[in-house]
Amino acid sequence: MIAFLNGRLADIQAGAVVIDVGGIGYHVQVPLSLIHNLPEPGGQIMLHTHLAVREDDISLYGFRERGELEYFLKLLNVSGVGPKGALAVLTLFEPGELGQAIVNEDLPALTRVPGIGKKTAGRIILELKDKIPLTAIQDAPGRKQVGLKADAVAALEALGYSAAEAHKGVKEALAGFNEEPPVAELIKKALRMLVKS
Repeated sequence: MIAFLNGRLADIQAGAVVIDVGGIGYHVQVPLSLIHNLPEPGGQIMLHTHLAVREDDISLYGFRERGELEYFLKLLNVSGVGPKGALAVLTLFEPGELGQAIVNEDLPALTRVPGIGKKTAGRIILELKDKIPLTAIQDAPGRKQVGLKADAVAALEALGYSAAEAHKGVKEALAGFNEEPPVAELIKKALRMLVKS
């Protein structure tokens, strides 16, 4: 019904943003990883959206990239995965990484997502493995790097950082290496970046 919103970022809330489109404020729930990549309030923002209508709730979910929205919709079709679970998955994984984890049947990586246990991770793999197009994972990091990132994020979360902060720190730290680093080096660099920010 609402395919996208293009307007002014009016407010940033816990796990959500308010976008002013022509004087109307839309409350949009977003992955936590997006919160750290937003313009300043008042800046222009465009999100691809999905309007979920249930008996007791009407909610709008938004994503920077079309690929994230597509994975969100795929995850919603998996038994036992609701909108909160799907957002948690997309907080930890970028679309290509998620496709790679599913195709490689990387159960340990998926179970690192808060709220996703072994049974649910298994259902995600079983129900989505044949629905991931090859083009969606060609540019994704390899299986080893997906596991490396997940290990580093889990370590940072154990130190008290939120999933969004940990994901952001690891992503920025990983960009500073020419080759795949040992997990301990990645964690150290991510910690230094998080302390600075």
